[in-house]
Amino acid sequence: MLRMDRYIGTAVLLATGVVLLAFVGLMSLFAMLEELREDDATYLVSEMFVYVALTVPRRIYEVLPYVVFLGALIGLGSLASRSEIVIFRMAGVSPARIYLAVAWPAAVVFALGFALGEWVAPKGEERAEIFKAEAMGERAARQATRGYWYREGAMNMRAGNLGAQGELIDVMQFWYDEDRRLVRTVAAARAEYVPGNDAHWRLHDVVETLIGDTENEVRAEPVLRWDGQVDPRLLTIRVLVEPRKLSLQDLYRQIDYMERESLSTSVYELAFWSKILQPFSVLGLALLALGFILGPLREVGMGVRLSVGVFAGLGFKYLQDLFAPMSMVYDLPAPLAVALPVLACALIGAWGLARLR
Repeated sequence: MLRMDRYIGTAVLLATGVVLLAFVGLMSLFAMLEELREDDATYLVSEMFVYVALTVPRRIYEVLPYVVFLGALIGLGSLASRSEIVIFRMAGVSPARIYLAVAWPAAVVFALGFALGEWVAPKGEERAEIFKAEAMGERAARQATRGYWYREGAMNMRAGNLGAQGELIDVMQFWYDEDRRLVRTVAAARAEYVPGNDAHWRLHDVVETLIGDTENEVRAEPVLRWDGQVDPRLLTIRVLVEPRKLSLQDLYRQIDYMERESLSTSVYELAFWSKILQPFSVLGLALLALGFILGPLREVGMGVRLSVGVFAGLGFKYLQDLFAPMSMVYDLPAPLAVALPVLACALIGAWGLARLR
């Protein structure tokens, strides 16, 4: 049995590696074409290559379930074409036992992909967006004048831009009382974060205005302390990186902040639970691939298997894309919205294997 596990697992791993290389090539090509079509893509072609390369880890992580599915379909299909799967079945090996031989390479691929998606891809995305903004130069700087907004308790803050070291440029804070009346404004040229046990922000070149009932008091300070709960990391990921591109840790911190400020967390919760349940997506699609190979696709050619695999993968993705907005419209719990397509995929695969007994 261990020899069979290694034999089937090696076939699936090799096919998954080939599919992954094909996906990386196609995704990189499409990403470069997309960058070239952008109206504000004023940076050099060499800089575009760097930007796309920094986003490759995130793209790999996103397509990992489909890569494993097609890899399992092709690897098992090659064994079926040589009647080796039939020999295993005639020797008394159950479909469930064959699935275990398919599941371990799928788990290995997912473990590597999870490490890539959690520790490499988020940093790559962040660096890619910063690199793109710097490469685009003055045009990006003009766009940044729109500013970024942040809320914390009774204070709303606008930052004109984010510096390379996480500092805030052109800061404007608006403070309100319990009746939501403006009572204080603080304008600062920049704000730098001071980490440590006594973490705080240091505002520089400050003009503070205290708004009274009859008159206002204006005073200038070279440096003013602000005990904000936000740190540069939270601001950076909120401004630059989309929820689906964040790590679990960053998503958890963002959800915690938004719940604390009574903001809608639905988009971030969907991204969070998509990452949590991705292992089940990988295993569910591997089960579906085995159901296809032992059932209707056992004696067809590789072209038919690839076509069915592409359509099945697209169907799974469309289900995920359908339930995500439905969860926000119909107030479905995010775990349920993410789990339903995974459950449907696993049930179809299990039903196909059950028919073989």
